[in-house]
Amino acid sequence: MFVISCHADTGFKSHRLRRLPGGVVEGNLDNFAGCYAVMQAYFSGRMDFDHVRIELTWGEEAGLLGAKELVGSLDPKDLVTVVDVTGAPTENDFTIEKCPDPKVQAFLDKTLKGMKYDLFEGCPDPIASCDESDVYVEKCPHTFFLGIPCTGGDYNVGVVRCRQASLDAVAEALCRIAANSGEF
Repeated sequence: MFVISCHADTGFKSHRLRRLPGGVVEGNLDNFAGCYAVMQAYFSGRMDFDHVRIELTWGEEAGLLGAKELVGSLDPKDLVTVVDVTGAPTENDFTIEKCPDPKVQAFLDKTLKGMKYDLFEGCPDPIASCDESDVYVEKCPHTFFLGIPCTGGDYNVGVVRCRQASLDAVAEALCRIAANSGEF
């Protein structure tokens, strides 16, 4: 099973979003950006939900409670990704972080061929290094973080920016991974 986990709660009391020139969006993006990308993939009609499971979790800002609840229903053979914003420095459309498993790396390199991303074994995000993937990897060794690059500050406390192209690329990556997850 390919499991997509995305926290659907935020640490903000109010939200705003503006479209800026050059295909940039600005707003309180943690984790509206992740939910948007996951929902783009969900509504694309390109996922076989007999082999794909999407979980919108809660409690990310409160000790990862939703992830701790979800982990009990995962199978150790599942391929699991966490979709969220990242402050990792990149010029590419998205990042793959916390991906030390050579089997997962090879699968993603093959599946995402031609896409613009950086793959990191660890977590290069200078803003936050703890997320749901830290919970899931204890049970599912084939877990990785799929990051939507944000700039302009701490995405946990205020307005940041990301490119619409990054949101679209993450949705496309999820569709490709889902379509090929049977080969994993």
